[in-house]
Amino acid sequence: MSNLPNADFSEPYSSVSFQYKQLTSPYPYSNNDTTDPSKTFVFPKRSQVTRWFRHHQKSFLMILCVILVILFFIRDIISNYWTFIRIKMDNTMFDRGYVACGVLRKEPMLYVQDTRHVQVVWEMNCGMSNKEMFLSHWIDDSNNKTMIGPIEPKVLDNYHTVYKATIGPIEEGGAINYRIETSRKGADQNRNKKVIAIHTFNWFTKIDTQPIRVAAIADNQFGMLTFSSLLRQIRKFPKNQQPHFLLHAGDAVQNYPSLRQWQTDFAGPLTVHGLSQKMPLIYAHGNHDYDRRGEYTYTRNHAPHEHSWFSFSMANGAIRFIVLDSNIDWDLQDQWLKEEIKSNEFKQAQFRIVVVHVPPFLEYWDPHAWFQQGESKWGAFVKDRYVPLFEEGGVDVVISGHQHNYERGERNGIHYAIIGGGGGDLDFDQVTDWAMYEAKLLDFHFVMLEFKPPTIDLNRWVLQWNTFNVKGKKIDSVLIESRIEKK
Repeated sequence: MSNLPNADFSEPYSSVSFQYKQLTSPYPYSNNDTTDPSKTFVFPKRSQVTRWFRHHQKSFLMILCVILVILFFIRDIISNYWTFIRIKMDNTMFDRGYVACGVLRKEPMLYVQDTRHVQVVWEMNCGMSNKEMFLSHWIDDSNNKTMIGPIEPKVLDNYHTVYKATIGPIEEGGAINYRIETSRKGADQNRNKKVIAIHTFNWFTKIDTQPIRVAAIADNQFGMLTFSSLLRQIRKFPKNQQPHFLLHAGDAVQNYPSLRQWQTDFAGPLTVHGLSQKMPLIYAHGNHDYDRRGEYTYTRNHAPHEHSWFSFSMANGAIRFIVLDSNIDWDLQDQWLKEEIKSNEFKQAQFRIVVVHVPPFLEYWDPHAWFQQGESKWGAFVKDRYVPLFEEGGVDVVISGHQHNYERGERNGIHYAIIGGGGGDLDFDQVTDWAMYEAKLLDFHFVMLEFKPPTIDLNRWVLQWNTFNVKGKKIDSVLIESRIEKK
């Protein structure tokens, strides 16, 4: 029991009294004070925030610096996932009809048709029944424009309308400009057109005094994130080292009929990184993007009297590409290849490059599929019948995909390369050994081919072959000299 019955021990201490609690003056909770001590504020006062920041300024700045450093080092990862989300969301918006009609769904994609022609492929979303499409092209700053149109559409469904047009003949080369326009049916074609795309690409029909660069990749199916990362590395090359062409050795998608996969796994990444609109594609179809009807809606297709295999030259005939179809085991293709090797264009070329999806000398595959399911026989005719023709004709390089990793080697004077690390699941199981490959990488990658013209010191073309991993690091390099001097 306290001896001070009149003392209120709930009051604050007096600064001068140590015997017992006394009221201080003035008392903070007097009857005249309207402040409720039990009331709490959700947000701190401005003065409190300022005081806290002043006391913790160094710690705050240190944390901010750490966050910025982390973001700097993972910027490519963030950018890649943002690209992934953007492409998926765009496709969903188009498929569900949330985008207004008459909008470009797939940006133009360029495909090498032959030595003097380039095919342009693009897609609109909907509402094109009362509109017409036109494509015009011209060289450099020339006012001499060639117009194509109206172009016949191919309507796949309510949200996919595909157009194709061919630029050419391109006799000399240089910077080729093209423009895609649309107008209402019956309108004045000279006044009422709406421009929906305009781009420029380089062509080398007779230009043979400057390097020509080709970025090569294959088998990106179902690997959009990796494919986008590789394309980002290609895009990051300095302007004076950017490729003029893209080379795809097949299997751009896993399931050919899937419109979604053509949008998200192939056209989307190429569009986002701004490559397919200005770099013509040298395209060889694989087993996953093989069209049994031969229509090839989103890739290079051929005229009714032609076939899926083709050849073309660049640099005034110094470089010759032969693109074969490993899906078609026909005598007709055999005969065509024999005639190609006998042609003057082939014989006079300083470099002869073959592109075929299934490699003649494959080493890595799924063991069960290889040994039990007979997949070792896929494309066997390429090795059995075409390799002797390659050796007879003096082919310099054979580029393939199909096997999802990287190998490069030489056999009987021909350089063979497998570049199937574009994004599909990697192959780690070796099913055979040809004892010919000197460089291997069981990882994702792309290749940069640079054809360099003759110099005073060396009177022949050379090919600088550089291979890069998904981080842009060079992991293989070889210099290949032409076996034929310039005449």
